[in-house]
Amino acid sequence: MSVTRKLTRIAHATDHALGRLSPQRRVLVEMRTPVYHAVLGPVCDALRSLPNLVLHYTSEYPDRIRPLIGGSRFVTHREAEWSRYDLYLNADPWAAARLRRCAHRINFFHGVAGKYDLDSPGGLPMGFEYYDRVAFINEDRLRRYLAARVVTASQAVLVGYPKLDRLASGKVDGSAVRESLGLTARRPTVLYAPTYSPASSLHGAGEQIVRELDAAGFNVIVKLHDRSLDPDPRYTGNVDWRARMQALEVPGRISYVEAPDACPYLAAADIMVTDHSSVGFEFLVLDRPLLVFDAPGLIEAARINPQKVTLLRSAARVASTVDELVAAAKEETASPARLSVERRRVAGEVFYQPGGATERAVALIRGVLSEGSRPHAIGAHKPEPVAEGGS
Repeated sequence: MSVTRKLTRIAHATDHALGRLSPQRRVLVEMRTPVYHAVLGPVCDALRSLPNLVLHYTSEYPDRIRPLIGGSRFVTHREAEWSRYDLYLNADPWAAARLRRCAHRINFFHGVAGKYDLDSPGGLPMGFEYYDRVAFINEDRLRRYLAARVVTASQAVLVGYPKLDRLASGKVDGSAVRESLGLTARRPTVLYAPTYSPASSLHGAGEQIVRELDAAGFNVIVKLHDRSLDPDPRYTGNVDWRARMQALEVPGRISYVEAPDACPYLAAADIMVTDHSSVGFEFLVLDRPLLVFDAPGLIEAARINPQKVTLLRSAARVASTVDELVAAAKEETASPARLSVERRRVAGEVFYQPGGATERAVALIRGVLSEGSRPHAIGAHKPEPVAEGGS
């Protein structure tokens, strides 16, 4: 080891030893896009009640995040780089801020759909060597990452998915959500939540799906992945999906929504339509009918783990045309318990003990904050971003 690097490590350790003389602990939360607010928001809410802990937020997209955190302290990546933090929380290792004076880091996953090779991480530039702990949503992915030696046994922690705790515990009032959207009470409600990709069902048949479900007597809530609203043509195919979906709105029957957290809309839905997304798996926690619209080319385009495709479809009805989809929606609404055993099995496999993940996450954070400084954690590189999660 070079003399310069040794001195840098000593300086880093000294800096944080001095910082720990104060009883106050400073935590920086990365919120790259609005969906990460949904993923980390429950943890942040719980952390605010802890004494002597101050939360700051950062993002490479400040204009998207500032409205979500209200009056909370926001710092830019540039401002954060040389500030001292006791802990950095992130839900996307590809979007890490470069932090020169950060003692500890924890990564939380933001989805379970197995897209973009995240279930086969051996060749991905993950950057997990910079994290003290990696909080896993389920045992399957934890085992995959250990086997690929992407993380070590001392890093890997089985936490679950804090985003789902309130939904799984029945604390989201679906009827109140429908009422807030002005939806007609006498019609069953469908949530349409496709993934982002020019190969998704949104591009192939999204508008027709919404119109035909409405014509068949369903309320329709349209919740797009936040990447479908990104101007980058890689995600949108140069289509203004916000304008397209807003044009379909019908008061009392079709509602287009953009809140970062899909959970209220999951609770409001009697049935859900997706192609392949994390929110499709999330809906299974409610044990309500799920429909998958087959989008040719999506599996290859989004590099989805074929095992996850099979797993999701094992608990859902699959339709290849809009007519098939509408017919399946009617049948599943009439017999909602038909695939209940399969739905509960898949939900139990994909989400570790939903309802208690936030408590486990906070316990993990408190444990890391109680550790001494970690002088080899100098900074994080920024590999190419990937977005796995659903809406």
